[in-house]
Amino acid sequence: MTGFRANTYSEDGTGGHDGSDPALVLGAVREDIRQTLRTGWIDPTLDAIAAYPVFFTAAWSAIRPNVGKSFLVLARSLRTEAADAVRSWVDVPDLRKRLDGELSEGEVTRIVECARAAHLVMAKTQIVVHGFTRAVRRERLKGTGREEPPVRRGIPEWQRWMSFQPAPERAQDVLQEAARLYSLPGPPAAFRLFARWPSALLAAWSELRLHLGGDDWKAASLRLRRMTMAGVSSLPHPVDLQWAALRARGFEEQDRVQLAEALGEHDAAMPAQTLTAAFLWATFGAPDVGSEG
Repeated sequence: MTGFRANTYSEDGTGGHDGSDPALVLGAVREDIRQTLRTGWIDPTLDAIAAYPVFFTAAWSAIRPNVGKSFLVLARSLRTEAADAVRSWVDVPDLRKRLDGELSEGEVTRIVECARAAHLVMAKTQIVVHGFTRAVRRERLKGTGREEPPVRRGIPEWQRWMSFQPAPERAQDVLQEAARLYSLPGPPAAFRLFARWPSALLAAWSELRLHLGGDDWKAASLRLRRMTMAGVSSLPHPVDLQWAALRARGFEEQDRVQLAEALGEHDAAMPAQTLTAAFLWATFGAPDVGSEG
């Protein structure tokens, strides 16, 4: 993988780039998000924000320094809350046993790795998407001003093979239904990871569908949303964009309004996606997430 230099795009909140190719800048920012969040893929919500590259670059420059100790503590709290909620509903089935004979041992191992990765990454993504949403609404995050030591970055070796692949025909109905029920323009990230194994996706969906949208699900989603909204106040650095500079670079008020509306919908769907990742993690054996955060 090509190395990434942290200073290949402006971090002054304007999204400037010393005249380099905008496509290269956008690629560098996307790669930096992967390295910073330690994920093998880019969440579809972040891809949607990237359609507005001036804002995307500037907002990530402001959010990125907050991915430190306090950020990881908040992400772990969200993961724990989501997992505890899932386990409180029912005895979680072991879907690995259900797939015996349908998939090879190697395929099941990779599915378990995807479940582990989604559980690790989704809570982080929820915080970042909320930060982008607050930023596009011009809601300044003040930051605590506390200095925090740097945290580990870089995609873990066990995640490097992961990416979204074209979904087989057998997975299409589930993906379309999931997008509709999560009120998203496309299927959630965890489902896209699992889609390459339709039997695993169908088994997980048959269990998850029993709980999705129920009272317990709604209550847990609301708790996760409230935790995120309160938790971002614990992050150390302010998120306050230079709007005059963004307008000068082509990000007009109508763009901001349009993106704010779209991001509001994505932000509202994030807690359900964090719950989904916790559900998949639990049903595929709750593999150890380790200390990598």
